Amino acid sequence: MAAGGQGESVLLPITMIFAGCMSGIIAMEYVLKGDPQAGNLLSLTEILFVLLQSLPGRFECFRPKPFVAPFISHVQFTLLWSSMSILANYAFSYKISVTIFTLVRACNLIATVFVGRCFFGCRYNWMQLLCVCSVSVGIFMASTGEAKAISTPSASCAGCTDNPPVQSQTDSGVDAVDSLNVWAMGIAMLAFVQLLQGILGHIQSGFYKKFAHLAPKGELCDEYLFTSQIVALLPLMLLRENLGTAISSAVQSENAFMIPIPSRVLWLVLNCFANAVCLKGVFRTSSIVSPLTLTIILSVRKFLSIIVSVVWFENPWTVLHSVSVVLIFGGAFAYSQVPEGVMVQSEASSTKKAD
Repeated sequence: MAAGGQGESVLLPITMIFAGCMSGIIAMEYVLKGDPQAGNLLSLTEILFVLLQSLPGRFECFRPKPFVAPFISHVQFTLLWSSMSILANYAFSYKISVTIFTLVRACNLIATVFVGRCFFGCRYNWMQLLCVCSVSVGIFMASTGEAKAISTPSASCAGCTDNPPVQSQTDSGVDAVDSLNVWAMGIAMLAFVQLLQGILGHIQSGFYKKFAHLAPKGELCDEYLFTSQIVALLPLMLLRENLGTAISSAVQSENAFMIPIPSRVLWLVLNCFANAVCLKGVFRTSSIVSPLTLTIILSVRKFLSIIVSVVWFENPWTVLHSVSVVLIFGGAFAYSQVPEGVMVQSEASSTKKAD
């Protein structure tokens, strides 16, 4: 009975994650196909939208509600969150496509386990580790196809006109190597983001347990969501020139569906609605399940988003993608059949909790 009740409570936030995030992927790809430099504009509009719809809940009788969680916990959470957002946004300037962006961002399973084992005293049984490796290897295999495409000289001419300029094989090879080097920098940046995300997941889970006596988990996650969005706005204020160029480009785009609204502006609005639903679902789910379980859910969602993106935009599908489907969904299903690993806290932490 308890397990059934818990399943019912998890169903709605998980549905929000899959529906909201997958719709947001489509909207985001439409925006970035029109302007690859619009990553910061996407983040700005998403943050502003989340803040606007969160503001009513932060006031009580026209007065701001005091924060329940300690100030230092908000500082830790928002610094990690903002760092992740900034680095992830810059990745689009390093020849990172929406497809590979989503795939690499899904490869945080190993980071979650590594951080949990080394820094948070968590232990996972061998079946859990095997499932995690299966999902991670599957996502990695799907991403290698793009690296091969980028290293191919002809890939540097994607989007050329019918009469492309004549290039020597040497020039094409140099351009391909340069493109691959730039892409590798973007991948390295995203890999560091995954490490930060692994740390954030465990810290967030620890906050929910530590401050459970102060407020319900739902109230705590709404509070952290609100403060993280406020702080994430500050770095974007330093990118006014980039934002101004992206806004101008979006406003000047063609009208959408015979409606007198620029198409990219419409996709930005739809992306905001989709990601607000997705973000709420992630925060709600994180307050119910363990960090590793949340990571599995997000990884499966991200790969489903890739499938939708490939079909919707007619992107190529390779044998590596097919193999990765078996590894990802096989690993996710196997993990769902394994009991949760024992989370062992350090002796000092256990003593402090007992006190």
